[in-house]
Amino acid sequence: MAYIFPKKIFPNNLNSYLLCPFKFKCQNDREIKAEFIESPQTFVGKVVHMVLRNLFDIEKVLVNKRGSQDLATMVRYAWARMPKNGKNKGYWGKEDRRKVFGSEEQERAFGLNTISMISNYISSANLSATPMFLEDWMECSAGKFTIAGRVDRVDQDSKSSISVWDYKTGKLPFYKSMEKIIEKDIQIPMYAVISSKNNLFAKKIRAGFIYVKYSKVYEIVWSRDELKEVEEKIISIIKEAQNDKALLPRVNSLCGWCQYKDICPAKKSIEEKEKKVEDVSW
Repeated sequence: MAYIFPKKIFPNNLNSYLLCPFKFKCQNDREIKAEFIESPQTFVGKVVHMVLRNLFDIEKVLVNKRGSQDLATMVRYAWARMPKNGKNKGYWGKEDRRKVFGSEEQERAFGLNTISMISNYISSANLSATPMFLEDWMECSAGKFTIAGRVDRVDQDSKSSISVWDYKTGKLPFYKSMEKIIEKDIQIPMYAVISSKNNLFAKKIRAGFIYVKYSKVYEIVWSRDELKEVEEKIISIIKEAQNDKALLPRVNSLCGWCQYKDICPAKKSIEEKEKKVEDVSW
């Protein structure tokens, strides 16, 4: 493995460490990362983000025209122009997408579901928002480390407050409150710290997840003083990851969906856990 502890710490990487140190190791190994294969779910997630970015970009869609946009056309436009990962430039062509989705029929089903997902969200969303930032890369110092991320959306709520949002295209979380969610998910706390340090006027930072499929919002509000404690927690987790030389796998409920499970030292344990029941013979 060509594992190198990252110079910049991203929320998804730190979340991976909390879930499974071995996954964190794989994500920071250039050779393994190069073998990453797109999945239908990650492809759809990127399309949703692109459509919502375009919809809320006032240079592309006027605020008073957002509600009348043809979302199906926007989804198809983004679908056909989805950039590939890595250094190779270009879009996912028809044959590339077929490898991802398995068949043209399956791709169409995912596409129609994506249109429905975004339409459901837009039907109840605040379409008058004028975001300050849309999928902008931001970074800041946290102790001796640099934390960074591409924040989906930052709105200015008032002269002294901002809202930081991250779109989610998956299922709703197990926990029903943001306080419980962030105990095991460091993404929103990191985005809040990064956004607060890049917007010094903001004394209050509201941050949360928007679950697009369900039009459901989970949010929390922090003051600058409260975010100092949040930052200390982030720094503590990063130090733990940096000092962890073993980076051993931690078998969990998400192992079955991990792209690195075939090279995982705990592969046998995962397979035992995933053993299917025997089908009835009648």
